[in-house]
Amino acid sequence: MVRRACLLPLLAVVVAAAIALAAPGPAAARQTPPGAPFHVYVLDQIDHATFEALAHRGAVGLLRPGYGPTANRRRALAELVRGAEVNARLGGVPSGKPLINASKAHVFPNCHLCIVVKLPPRGRPLPNHRLYRIAVIGRGFHGLLISPTTRIPGLVSIVEVAPTALGHARGGLSWTPSRGSVGHLDHLRAQIHGEERLKYACIFIVAGLVILLALLGWSVAARTAIPAALLANLVVGALHVSNEIGIVALFTTVSVAGALCLARVCRDDLALLGLIVLVLLAYLIVFVVRPELAAVTPLGPDQNLRFWGIGDQIGTLLFAPLLAGAVIARQRLGWVGFVAFSLLALFVMTDNRLGANGGGAIGLGIALAVLAARFSRRGRLALVGAVTTSAAIVLGIVQHGLASPGPNHLRSAFTSGIGGFLDVAAHRVPLVYAPAVHDWPLTLPLAVLLVVSGVLAFRVTRARAARDLLVGLTSGLIASLVVNDATGFMLAGGIACACAVARFTPSGAPIRLSALARLRAATAESPPS
Repeated sequence: MVRRACLLPLLAVVVAAAIALAAPGPAAARQTPPGAPFHVYVLDQIDHATFEALAHRGAVGLLRPGYGPTANRRRALAELVRGAEVNARLGGVPSGKPLINASKAHVFPNCHLCIVVKLPPRGRPLPNHRLYRIAVIGRGFHGLLISPTTRIPGLVSIVEVAPTALGHARGGLSWTPSRGSVGHLDHLRAQIHGEERLKYACIFIVAGLVILLALLGWSVAARTAIPAALLANLVVGALHVSNEIGIVALFTTVSVAGALCLARVCRDDLALLGLIVLVLLAYLIVFVVRPELAAVTPLGPDQNLRFWGIGDQIGTLLFAPLLAGAVIARQRLGWVGFVAFSLLALFVMTDNRLGANGGGAIGLGIALAVLAARFSRRGRLALVGAVTTSAAIVLGIVQHGLASPGPNHLRSAFTSGIGGFLDVAAHRVPLVYAPAVHDWPLTLPLAVLLVVSGVLAFRVTRARAARDLLVGLTSGLIASLVVNDATGFMLAGGIACACAVARFTPSGAPIRLSALARLRAATAESPPS
């Protein structure tokens, strides 16, 4: 029996998330009525006093001036006037005709219908870590700017300036009322800065925690460590911690305490399966209701690339609990349980409304297909059928997302025919492989440690189902490393996953849910009439 006291840490996490979700979020955003176009002014400086004055007259926000690791004035201005973005690793300058004009101003213009923005300085590209002030004045704007791309109140993508200036309802900015909007933005800037500096530190904390628990022989705690870290990630996001020491302390404490307490709760396989489903549902709800709570977090995506949703850190860390959950579901609930759990996992990873991770969906789909084929023991034919089925499910979810309006980072690949896919394949070199080679002092040791962790996990794992899990995990990680562009994060996450499932031994007999069997039992127990 599970002791009720062990449930308190988990309930505390759920309650904290519920309180955060109950707070007002971007759902209250006000749309912009169509009308005359805004005039766009570019300033070299917007000091605090000027920004306060702009906030009294309109809606304000922080602008990310480019897409990718670097930015400068030339690239930012090209993206601003065209309403399009190109990764800085691919040149950073979009093609096509400008949609709007942008005028340079030396002082704040006395306008009644304008967009005022600060851009990066001229010269060579600089690291794309700074956020720049932006204000929209006129047409009812007042409070915080709301972006359909970032889904973080107050944070704006540069591609949304042009459609806003033209008065387009789709793709443009909206606003939400806010008291003290400038103070809110100052805190948001500090929070984003702190989280971005700690991305590697926090995923190394997760990997180190899992390795330590595995070496101590606490295999159950090693399996609950990743779910605990994912819940701790939401706690840090819900509390809006901006101090770097506070972020590390809170994240580490909740992760360690959560792993140990949840290990006591999840000694049974079904309890572990319930925990994994709980984590999936928690992220699903947060992505729908308050996506910023999972975005500006230690394990959230970089705020100069995908802004929100399942980034490569979370996407990779999810591999171990998702595949372990699939094994447990097959062992205890049969093929029906395996299919149902796999559909939930693929939906959360792939659906655009939840911030789809395309590379993670490919890797997870392959991993689940390999698991299904090995469970069936029917060889290559089963593998081909499982991969085909998994691909069809992923493509179906992707197509549903493409049919819906709004930003979708998979749209360029799927709406340009075969050329779009060829471009995506060609771009893997500058986006994935070249950066990984350039960062070899980081990626090479991590790759070696991942291989060593995988080999040791195979050697200490005896259960056949657990070895099937490791084969599926290996297949999924390799596929993700081929297509995703955050190699260092994925290698560190892969190390955590390999150590988490080492010595995994599925236990418990299959649960029989036959309605006929229950009917017969009830009939046998009923007294004769």
